[in-house]
Amino acid sequence: MGFSKKIINWYKKNYRKLPWRETKNPYYILVSEFMLQQTRVSKTIIKSYLNFIRKFPNLEKLAQAEEKDVLKKWEGLGYYSRAKYLHSFAKELKNGKNFFPVKYQELIKYKGIGPYTGAAIASICFHEIIPAIDGNACRVFSRYFGISNDITSTTTKNMLRVIVSKIMDFERPGIFNQAIMDLGSILCIPKNPKCLLCPVKNSCFSLRNGTVHKLPVKKIKKFIKHRFFYYIFIRDRNNNICLSKRLNKDIWKGLYDFPLIESKKNLSIHEIIDKICKIFQIVIYNTSIYKIEHKLTHQVLSIRFLSCETLQDLKKNKFFDNFFFIQPNQIVEYPFPRPIILFLKHEKMI
Repeated sequence: MGFSKKIINWYKKNYRKLPWRETKNPYYILVSEFMLQQTRVSKTIIKSYLNFIRKFPNLEKLAQAEEKDVLKKWEGLGYYSRAKYLHSFAKELKNGKNFFPVKYQELIKYKGIGPYTGAAIASICFHEIIPAIDGNACRVFSRYFGISNDITSTTTKNMLRVIVSKIMDFERPGIFNQAIMDLGSILCIPKNPKCLLCPVKNSCFSLRNGTVHKLPVKKIKKFIKHRFFYYIFIRDRNNNICLSKRLNKDIWKGLYDFPLIESKKNLSIHEIIDKICKIFQIVIYNTSIYKIEHKLTHQVLSIRFLSCETLQDLKKNKFFDNFFFIQPNQIVEYPFPRPIILFLKHEKMI
């Protein structure tokens, strides 16, 4: 029995039961693949997927939606550019051909649909014979074939595509790709892989040669930037809350937050309040502080929230011209970064 048959037979008995596997609707598969980019399958992902599909059951509904509403349904998943690309894809199809691309080469022309996502959709939904090479697949095949090249390299991934395209099941390419995904998630995991349960253990190079824990090779140079954020959660005398939309080319673009002071160093409470008074020209009579450290791929954010109250009418303050004000009960309508969600939960506002 060949490699692909062993993998597929194992998959039929051990596959993960996931809601997007109950359909061949390319839109549903697309949503799931966008959500799973740089993210593992979890209860949170499944819940978010189901909520997103209920809110936007098809491409037309998604195309008609406002960005704010799309980001709100994506809230808590992170990597918000994925939601924007998905929204953009829906709008482009509505304004153009108005039918779902069925070929890999057509799919990867759209922003946010890379080689893996394009191959997954093309093979699962349209039976195109093309391997879907993600992190799980790289790990499985680098161990199985004994490939010591850096798997983060585009050259290595292209080489794997050529090799795998010769051994994959031509009649069931979608099932083959999903089988590799699950094998990498269930058995061929990064640490303490369950090699003795693997359906292809007898022909695995790494298992025979004792190199399972040495592969895959992943050379990543990480530069971690440390940033200090000081958010000012202000209520004016009318209980209005001050918000702004993040528009700069930075993290969380398109989401909403509070007035922000960023510093290159850690500031004391007195220094922060002094800056608030100078920058925003307001007098604060009551403050409380909430702290959180938030880690991103290449950044660590040390965040302090200052919950402030003022007797002034901030709408008449020219320093707040670039902000807008809402009533507390409206706050649930806006999409926020995760640190702000945690703060709002702490304040019992959501």
